[in-house]
Order: sequence, then structure tokens, then C-alpha cells
Amino acid sequence: MLKLNAVQVEVSTICQLKCMMCPRSIFLKDWINKNMDLDTYKKIPFKNFRYVHLQGWGEPLLNPNVVEMIEIAKRDKCKVGTTTNGILLKDLARDLVNAGIDLIVISVASVNDLKQKVIRGYDLNELFDSIRVLSNLKKNGKPKIVINTIMLKDTIHELPEFVRIAKELGVDEVIANNLDYIPKKELSDLKVYSNEVKNEYIHVVNRAKALAMELNVNLAVRPLRIEEALVCAENPIRNCFITVNGDVAPCVYSHLPTKSNKIVRFFEGREVYVDKMYFGNVNCKDFKKIWNSKEYKNFRAIFEERIRVLSDFLNYRVPKLPEICRSCYKAYSV
Repeated sequence: MLKLNAVQVEVSTICQLKCMMCPRSIFLKDWINKNMDLDTYKKIPFKNFRYVHLQGWGEPLLNPNVVEMIEIAKRDKCKVGTTTNGILLKDLARDLVNAGIDLIVISVASVNDLKQKVIRGYDLNELFDSIRVLSNLKKNGKPKIVINTIMLKDTIHELPEFVRIAKELGVDEVIANNLDYIPKKELSDLKVYSNEVKNEYIHVVNRAKALAMELNVNLAVRPLRIEEALVCAENPIRNCFITVNGDVAPCVYSHLPTKSNKIVRFFEGREVYVDKMYFGNVNCKDFKKIWNSKEYKNFRAIFEERIRVLSDFLNYRVPKLPEICRSCYKAYSV
């Protein structure tokens, strides 16, 4: 039986917020606001995956069927997680826990209330109250609670404070991600990763790691140095992404819920347009047939070959990344 690692499912492209770095805020006029319907969701073979993450370019908890969606995947012995802005978390926390959700990731822009409001437009104290409620509802250590933040030039220095607050709130882990998709030129100035990482950033990360060890809080920090990866963290060899409409894509970065068939990126100082990439739709075709299609196999084979040549010292020609990946920062380890 086909058994893959993970499927990321875009259960909603709607959101209450207009975060400054989110493509939804920037492409609002072109955005397709929609919740995935249950009929589409039920066509995903969760028994073929070890894990499903309910998240795309929107707020998952806005889908009115999100609790039932968790229960459906759990019935197929699939672990389930989601990433949320936290606005509805307090109201839905008990239902999410009772449904058996394994992981809840809460996005937090800053531990400074003013910065949080500027970046995300949501009150920090309300968000922390919601996290406390969720933490108190845990059953047998579940769900795992994670705070996710994006390291920006104005916020990276807060990493040690994120660790302290995580300990106070009963959070299991802090993940410090990068601004890895840049939909607008002005946002390029906010990223902290580069070919030459600033020493001050390295010192901040090291202080945060030391404190995390002291307080027994898990801390995961994405690399700050750009370096081409053989296979990115999305790992399209064993994972995939399913859009709100049921389209199967290699990852979330090969899709945007916009009317255009192009994705615009600002990559290394230049504007790049790439075609969206889908290999089929679960409403029209069985997932296994989509996964085993010639086109999808050929796409994955590029990454499989990149891994293979690493172990073959006689073959030093690493195949080039697929066109759609060459202007994606995820392909460069950040």
C-alpha cells in the first residue's frame, strides 16, 4: 500500500487578518476566498499518509467543518496538525482536543504588543490567553503546542523572549522560520537570511538556544545562510499539497489561490513569474493515479537523482532544480 509521509491540505483560503507579509493581503483583489467542502476533503486517502497538516494560504479554523475534518483523518490512523492565527482558538480549543488533534501551531509575529499589532493586527494578550486555555485542556500531553514566528530584522532579537514566554504558557516548542516567500519587493528588506549572515543574528540565535536548553523548551531555528539544498524541507518526494479546490501540487509554494495562473516572487532582488504547478484534481481522479502519473514521477525523479548522485562520488553532475523551484527560497535551505 502506498504510504507517504505527509499531506498538507488547504482547508481554507479565507482569513480575518491582513498580515503585512502575507500574499493574501498583497493580492487581495485577485484572491479566491473559499473553504474546502467536505466532499472534496473526503476524497483524500488519509490512510496513505502518516500525517496531515491542515493549512494553506488562509486560516484553517474558519472552515466550519474543521473539527469533523480532523476526526475523518484520525479514523484513518493519520496524525493531524494545523497552524492557526489563534483568533478562534479559545472558542474551538476543547472541540479540537476532543477530536484528537496531535499538533497545534500558533503564529506569533512578535512578543511586543505594538509590533504584533503592526505586523498581524491582532492583540498579543488575547492570543496568549487562548494559548493558556489550550495548554490547560491538554490530554496525555496532546496536542503538542508550538509557537511559530517569522524572523524579521525587527523581531529576530526577540527569540530569547519567545523561549521564556513559551515556558510560561506551557508551549512545547518554538519554531523560528524565515520569510521564505516574498510576494512584494519592499518585503525583501525584512528578511534576515543571506550569503553572509550578520554576527549579531548568530549571537541572538545562540542565546535563544542556550536559554531553551536551560528551560527545557524545544527550539528549532531555520538556517540563516543561503545554500542550495538537494531537497528542500517540503520534500516533494514523500509529501504533497492539496489545494482548497482539490488540486494536487508538490508543495504550498507551487500554488496561490489567485485568479492568475502565475505566481510572482521577489528572489535575490529580481521579480520572477512562475507557472503554478498541479498534477491532477482529487475530485476528478484517484489520488494514487495522480501520484503515479508520468508527469509527477518525472518531477520527483529530479530530486531523487539529486540525492543519488551525492552518494556516487563518480557522478558529480547534480541535476538542476526544476524551473519552479529555482526562484523559491525554500530550495536554498532557509
